[in-house]
Amino acid sequence: MNLKQFRYVLMLADQGSFSKAAEELNISQPSLSQYVRKIENDLGVSLFDRSGSTLRLTDAGKAYLEAGRGILEIERRMKNEFADLNDCRTGTIVIGVSPHRSICILPPAVAGFKRLYPGVKLVIDERVGQELLEKAEKGEYDLCITTLPVDEQIFEYELVRRDDCVLMVPAGSALDKKLSGIAKAGSGLYPCVDFAQLNGCDFIMLSENQVMQKLLDDVCRKTGVTLNPAVVCRSLEAEFALVREGVGPALLPSYMLKSDCSSISCYGLKQDIPAREIVVCRRRNYTPTKAVRDFIEIFKTYR
Repeated sequence: MNLKQFRYVLMLADQGSFSKAAEELNISQPSLSQYVRKIENDLGVSLFDRSGSTLRLTDAGKAYLEAGRGILEIERRMKNEFADLNDCRTGTIVIGVSPHRSICILPPAVAGFKRLYPGVKLVIDERVGQELLEKAEKGEYDLCITTLPVDEQIFEYELVRRDDCVLMVPAGSALDKKLSGIAKAGSGLYPCVDFAQLNGCDFIMLSENQVMQKLLDDVCRKTGVTLNPAVVCRSLEAEFALVREGVGPALLPSYMLKSDCSSISCYGLKQDIPAREIVVCRRRNYTPTKAVRDFIEIFKTYR
C-alpha cells in the first residue's frame, strides 16, 4: 500500500462517483476504476458498493479509510515538523472555509500571509454547512473557518469576530421608504425597526438547512411574522446580489457589506438576534506549524 492509494480511495468516497473523483484527481475515469480494482484485488475485499447510483463504502472500505486517514495524518505531522525545521520556507496549509467567507473576509489575510511566507502554498477548500465540519473532523484541513457552535471535544478554536445580522433592503424601494420613515436610533450602527413591519413581505431566503435561514425562521416564529419566499437560493452571495439588484430584502451578516453596497439600505432589528461568532478551529490532536500559527494571528489582525 502507498499514500496515493489512500488519497484516491478518499477522494472517491468523498465524491461518490468515479467520474467526479477522476476529474478532481486529474486522471481518466478508466484509470481510476482500474486502480481501485487493483487495490481491492490485492486486499481481497470490496471497498465500494457499486449497486446503486452513488458509490457507498462497504464495511471493509470504511475500515480501510479509517486506517488511511490515520496514516495521512502521520504524514502531515511529519511534513509539518520538517517545515518548522526548514523555517517554513516551503510547505502547504489547507484551509476549509465557506464560499462567502473566502470572498468577504479571507483575502486580506491570505495576502498578508503570502508576504510573510511566499514559499508556503495555501489551498482554500470552499465547502458549506455540515460538509465543512465533517471534512475538518476527518482531519482534512489544517484550519477551518466557521461559526460557533463546534464540538469542543473534537475541535479547539479561537474567536475571530462577531457579526451582527442586518436587514438589507433595496435602496429607494417601497419597503425602504416605509422603514426609513419609522426607524429609530438603536445601539448598533444602523437605524432600528421592528421585525413585525415585515409581515407579508416578499423576502429573499436560503434553503431551510442553512444557519441564516434557521435564524430567520426563528425570529418569524417568535414574532408571528409571515414572509413570502420571493427567491430561495443556496448562498449568502446570491442573496446579497439579489438585494443589490432590487429583487427584495434579506437578513444577512454585516460582513457582507464589505462588498459594494451603494444600492442597499441597512437596518438593525428591535428583536434580539444572536450575533454570528466566527472562529478559526482545528482538531485537538493536531499540532500546528509556526506558519499555521502565524496565519491565525494574521487572520485575527485582518478581521
